[in-house]
Amino acid sequence: MKKLIIFTLAVTLLGANWSCKDALEIEPRQSIPASTALTSKDGISAALVSVYSRLKGVRVYGRDHIALPEALADNGFATNKSGRLLGEANNVQGAQFPAALWQTSYAAINQTNLILAAIPAATDPTITPADRTSWEAQLYFLRALYHFDMVKVYAYMPGAEVAANNRGGIPILTSGINTSDDALLLKPARAPIADVYAQIVSDLESANARFTGTSGLPNLANKPATQALLSRVHLYSKNYAQAKRWADSAIATVGSRLTTSATYVSNWRAATHNESLFQVFLATNAENNGVNESLQTSFTTLNAPGGTVTTGFGDLVPTISLLNGLGITMTGGNTTTVFGVNVTIATRTADVRNQLYEVGTTGRGPSKIECTKYIGKNGFPNLDNIPVIRVAELYLNRAEAMATPGSAVFNETAALADLNSIVTNRGLPAFVGLTGSALYEQILNQRRLELAFEGHRLWDLKRLGRDLVKAPHYNTVPFFDTRILAPLPQREIDGNKNLVQNPGY
Repeated sequence: MKKLIIFTLAVTLLGANWSCKDALEIEPRQSIPASTALTSKDGISAALVSVYSRLKGVRVYGRDHIALPEALADNGFATNKSGRLLGEANNVQGAQFPAALWQTSYAAINQTNLILAAIPAATDPTITPADRTSWEAQLYFLRALYHFDMVKVYAYMPGAEVAANNRGGIPILTSGINTSDDALLLKPARAPIADVYAQIVSDLESANARFTGTSGLPNLANKPATQALLSRVHLYSKNYAQAKRWADSAIATVGSRLTTSATYVSNWRAATHNESLFQVFLATNAENNGVNESLQTSFTTLNAPGGTVTTGFGDLVPTISLLNGLGITMTGGNTTTVFGVNVTIATRTADVRNQLYEVGTTGRGPSKIECTKYIGKNGFPNLDNIPVIRVAELYLNRAEAMATPGSAVFNETAALADLNSIVTNRGLPAFVGLTGSALYEQILNQRRLELAFEGHRLWDLKRLGRDLVKAPHYNTVPFFDTRILAPLPQREIDGNKNLVQNPGY
């Protein structure tokens, strides 16, 4: 049994159980001779596509990176229309991100490392210096993104740790593993949290230095997206000066792309949101995640905006506290009694964001108010490009960086201006005279409303060391509770004596 576990670990680290055919998928499956797979321009390009493709899976951005941070925090209520996401919304011990996230992410990181190592040695005469630089830039971005998404799940965030429960970050892998024998010998430990963030920043800065343009299609990694992700990473690690610096840089290029109240809804109905700096791009219906776990079916029963046909399950819907924040009032009032039966909407405020929340059908059970940010925008039910980084986040990052007490770039006037850039473009009046904790908390509140059902909420509470206050639907999860962290996959613990499990599992 031990040999089997270790071999499974080896296959996981190698990424041998790939879901798509690419240049790295050759026989034998537990061996990746980069010398034959990564010597041509076509081979390297195909391998890079494979790294992007992993982001599309249900366990990554196809569902879990978007839905689970909403369910585990205070934005999402599980309807039990399919039985999915109940454990996560109830914060059941162990109902967290599944083991497949670890496997998929480290497989992608290993592919990334192998391609990076192969690029300098590739001898195909059609490969230009510009090709090599572009590939490297994208790969550094992707390696950073995969590490960042992993460390958010399995570890605390800098400056918001519970010492008694802190077991460090995640393994940092920057060298590729070519054979199962090498993988069997690899037993990486969890690096300190600060070291993981430092590696992520280093990779993103390497990517930024290599990107030559100031814009780019959001389907691929690009310079503005890299700078925006740098802003997010630094905000999470409480380096507010750097969070502002990189937000400044990205906004200087793309700030005009912030949507207005007139264009907000239409941008969410388009296949590609104009604010998207980086998105997970689903090109064909063959990449459809289907009626069980796609984002559309997870969030709504509707077949189309304003529709009446039942298509999905609507497994996760906005909580009463989120509805209150969005300015939506149910007929009969926003109470748990009303919430539990077929609902209708009595009133909405002028906040245009609440137009993306509609009453669903009764085809799966009592109607609920559902999120329609993802509703078959690519021409087929359950097929949606998924924004990972949007322009609006940059304004919120910068506002928070300047409004946080003790920040090296503390500037309440400028923070209020950024806050008002968001609210006035969402149809609301500007805030006047906000300072101190009132300003800071309003920035966090607007962040919740703007980025709801986009996979941010858990991380925003976790990085600030805040309890998960889930009333009136569920019990509060204190920040010191072990359920704040996801368990490392048990088979990885069993196969690697250097890995330490998070407490409580």
